Amino acid sequence: MKSELYEENYQDPRYFSFGQNWKKFLEHLSDEQIREAELSLETFLGGREAIAGKTFVDIGCGSGLFSLAAYRLGAKEIVSVDIDEASVWCAKKLHAKAGSPLHWKILTGSALDKNFIDTLGKFDVVYSWGVLHHTGNMKEALKNVRDLSLPEGKLYIALYNKNTHLLEGTSPFWHRIKRAYNKSPQRWKRILETLYADYILLGLLLHGQNPFRYVTEYKSLRGMDFFTDIRDWLGGYPYEYAPADEIISSFAENGFLCLRLNPARSIGCNEFLFFKNT
Repeated sequence: MKSELYEENYQDPRYFSFGQNWKKFLEHLSDEQIREAELSLETFLGGREAIAGKTFVDIGCGSGLFSLAAYRLGAKEIVSVDIDEASVWCAKKLHAKAGSPLHWKILTGSALDKNFIDTLGKFDVVYSWGVLHHTGNMKEALKNVRDLSLPEGKLYIALYNKNTHLLEGTSPFWHRIKRAYNKSPQRWKRILETLYADYILLGLLLHGQNPFRYVTEYKSLRGMDFFTDIRDWLGGYPYEYAPADEIISSFAENGFLCLRLNPARSIGCNEFLFFKNT
């Protein structure tokens, strides 16, 4: 591949664009999914009072769903940021759906651009779910996003776990698959998506779960959509990962206390809630 930075590749039609995937997601976004997104945000942050009346920045806002959730939960200022123009379009669509509130801004910018990040200010809540590991330089992106937090602010991020278990594929294995997916023609992408979806559903069946119910109730997982996430997982490249303790240690060295950890079972995302105590 010509580069390992998402922002330099996503407009090339050969590569996966999160924004284009989110456009498809918004075509079927329901009120129930929006409520599930609100609930997940409120629950992990520690209650509605953790958002209501607070400033909130959404780095890598994607569909804009969680910026919308923050707005509906009463945030006094929301800033949505993404480098993918299609994601910016999605966020603007949900902004319009909310009545175009003046205290919700949508900006195009990169988590890797320190000069841009410095223009945003400081926030009570910094949110970046499943984004920074796709920038192509996770270490730099994490450093920049940490700098957005106010003293005693909260930082809610999700990053891919480093998986060493063979059954669901190690992280290096998935790195190769994702790289191959992004280099493949569209017909092969569709085949890989079908094979991966079948693999997941078969695994559920073998473990005594109802695959149909899993797909139809998937929206309970942060308001997401099963097939959107299939494309997101296979197409999400660049792809970096880290064990949870490594991330916690890095943040501790920079004055952050880990208040909550929702660990990934294998290849998924570890969810972290950090508190800036300096």
